[in-house]
Amino acid sequence: MTISRSGRTLAAAALLLMTFSQAFSHDMWLVPKKFIVSPGEPLIVLGNTGMDFPNSLNPVEPERVEAFFVVGNSGKKDIASLRVEGNSLVADLNFEKAGTYVVAAALKPKEIRLTAAEFNEYVLLEGLKRIHDLRRKEGILEKDAVEYYSKFPKALVQVGDVPDETPLNPANLTLEIVPKVNPYRLKAGAQLQVTALFRGKPLPGAEFAWSYPGAGQEYAGSVVADGSGTASIPLEKTGSFMIRTMHMEWVKAPTHEWESFWTSLTFDVAK
Repeated sequence: MTISRSGRTLAAAALLLMTFSQAFSHDMWLVPKKFIVSPGEPLIVLGNTGMDFPNSLNPVEPERVEAFFVVGNSGKKDIASLRVEGNSLVADLNFEKAGTYVVAAALKPKEIRLTAAEFNEYVLLEGLKRIHDLRRKEGILEKDAVEYYSKFPKALVQVGDVPDETPLNPANLTLEIVPKVNPYRLKAGAQLQVTALFRGKPLPGAEFAWSYPGAGQEYAGSVVADGSGTASIPLEKTGSFMIRTMHMEWVKAPTHEWESFWTSLTFDVAK
C-alpha cells in the first residue's frame, strides 16, 4: 500500500491534528536558510516540525536533542550550542572548507498514549497497514497503545562549487535516508535513488514520500522501496526538496509496546 497525504481527506488530516499531541504525527526537517553557501559563510539551520514543509508548527526543545552534528570530508563535528527562536530549533554553523556536508540530528524517544481507535486510525493514515494487520492477527485491535517515537532528520549543505561523496555514506542514525548519488550533481527532472537504512541495514518496503514548499499538507508523491530498501525519487521541482520515511516495530517492552522512527532528508534541487 503506497500512501501519501494527497490521499488523505481533509477530515482525516484534521482528525490527526486534533487527536494526537502537538508535533507527534508531524515530520521533522533540518532547513538551512541557504542550502548552498561559500566557504566561511555563516549559516543558520532550523529544526522545524510540521505537516507543511518547511513551515514549523512548534519547536523542538534543545533538551530533547540527543545528538546534533555535521559530517564533511574531513570528519565529524558535534554541535552543542542550540537554541529556540519562534517555532524553530536553531543552530549556527560555519563551514571553512569546500565540499558537501551532512547536517544531522537525533531526538530522544518520547512517549505517547493512544486509545485503540486512535492508534488504529493513525497507523492506517501513515500507511502502516502491516501494523494494523499485525494487531488484527494478534487479536489486539481493541487494545490501547503506548508508543515511543524518535526522529532523525538530515540536511545536505553544499559549500562551494564542487560536490563530493560525503552524502553517500551513512551518518549512523537509527533510521536514515542515504542517496546513491549526491543530489548536487543532479538537476530538476532527474531521478534520485535513495536507500532507507534502519540500524545500518537496508529497510525493505520502506515507504518514501516527498514534498517541497507550496505543496501544503499533502505530500507531492510517494513510492515503496524494493527488497533492498531502495527507490527512485523524481526531482520534479527546483529549490528546497524533502524526502521522508518512517518505520514502526512491535517491541513489547515493559514500558511500551510500540516504537516508531521518523527520518527526513532535505537538500536543494538545481535548475
